[in-house]
Amino acid sequence: MTNASTRRGFTLLEILLVLVIAGTVWMVFAVNMEGILDKDPMREMERSFTVAQVDGRMIAFENKQSLELAWDENASRFVLVGDSVISSYPIEGLEEQDLKLKATFYFQVPTFKGELFEKPEWYEVESVVFYSDASSAAYKVRLEVGAQNRELIIEPFTGFVSERSS
Repeated sequence: MTNASTRRGFTLLEILLVLVIAGTVWMVFAVNMEGILDKDPMREMERSFTVAQVDGRMIAFENKQSLELAWDENASRFVLVGDSVISSYPIEGLEEQDLKLKATFYFQVPTFKGELFEKPEWYEVESVVFYSDASSAAYKVRLEVGAQNRELIIEPFTGFVSERSS
C-alpha cells in the first residue's frame, strides 16, 4: 500500500473524469456556435421549403385529400392550403434582416417525340399540388433571397430534391 504523500500522477478515473467534463463543455460550445454561424438566409429558406413539402405530402396522405403548397409573398412564408390554410412555414431567423424573399413554382410538361421524351418545358404556376397518395407532378421551385437564387428540382413520387444553383 502506498502512502498518499508518495503517490505521483493521476489515476485513470481522474483522467477519464477530466476528459468527460472537457468533452461535454466542447459539445455545448459547438452546438451553440453551429446555431449562431448557420443563419445563412438561403439555407433557412430552403429548410422552410423542405419542411413544408414533407409535411404537405404527409398530411395529404394521412387525410386522403389533395393539398396545395404556395408562397405567401406578403408574409414571406410557405403555406399549405386545403379548404383553408392548414399550416404556414415562416423563414426563421431573418426578422432583423431586410431581405427580399421570393419563391416561384414551375410545373414540368413532358412532350413526346416518337417514342422519346423531348426536353421538358417548365411553366410558372401559383402553387404545387400534393395528391392523396403523397405524390405530386414534377416541379421545381426557384428560391430568391436578395441577389442570391437557387433552383430545386423535385422528383414527383418521392419528393427528393436535386439542387441546381444559379
